[in-house]
Amino acid sequence: MFLNIAHRGDSSRAPENTLAAFEAGVEAGASAIELDLRCTADGHVVAMHDESVDRTTDGTGAVEQLTLEQVRKLDAGGWFDERFAGEGVPTLAEVFDRMVDRLPLVLHVKEDGCGIERTVIEEVNRRGVVDRVTVSSDQRGVLESIHRLAPDLATTWIAWFRDWRWWMWYVAGKVQRLQARRVAPPASQVTEAMVDYFHGRGIVVRAWGVGRDDRLAARLISLGVDGMTFDDPRRLTELLNTAAADTAADTAASTDKDSE
Repeated sequence: MFLNIAHRGDSSRAPENTLAAFEAGVEAGASAIELDLRCTADGHVVAMHDESVDRTTDGTGAVEQLTLEQVRKLDAGGWFDERFAGEGVPTLAEVFDRMVDRLPLVLHVKEDGCGIERTVIEEVNRRGVVDRVTVSSDQRGVLESIHRLAPDLATTWIAWFRDWRWWMWYVAGKVQRLQARRVAPPASQVTEAMVDYFHGRGIVVRAWGVGRDDRLAARLISLGVDGMTFDDPRRLTELLNTAAADTAADTAASTDKDSE
């Protein structure tokens, strides 16, 4: 099944990394919800992409310098639309409580060394949902910690290399050594040769950095990627349906031609 992953929730219809956005992702028919994780000053794990709260709340300051009590007082919805005024920054536990039984979660761990990995594993083990959670990160230490503490928990390495023609062999080897199940290359750098190379080594390819770019998403689908994070999961479903219809039409035309 193609991984239609709602990027920070359905962030086209609700403020990113909020329960409202995650609910919108469910309603949009996404196959999973992606969210970003950071630590507060007192060691709690919250959903937040940026190092600071400035862009997506009415507050200021680095997440790591704010306590959970301070973060809870922030409005994380009003900047997006007044309809979401008062929407809060959820903790990881709150996300699990609301979402994990409804859609799989893709947890993007943004920091290494503050204890996020242990908190994730505690929540997973407490609920018995190892098969409904994937941890992704560009930091190898995070994935190594996850595999050491919970070998059955699926992981994705988010890779950043520029010249993939020369680095595919290195990335594939590193993914295998990390015992990750997926690699997430930058969407703009994906090629058919790359997808084939990783697939030939049993590695799932999940692109990142697509945003809500229809043209780029359609190109990735045509190249055979296994999924992507996308801001508008409803639109991605439409693009997938269009691609499937085009493939079916091409197959039918080819069959008709062969029968002539």
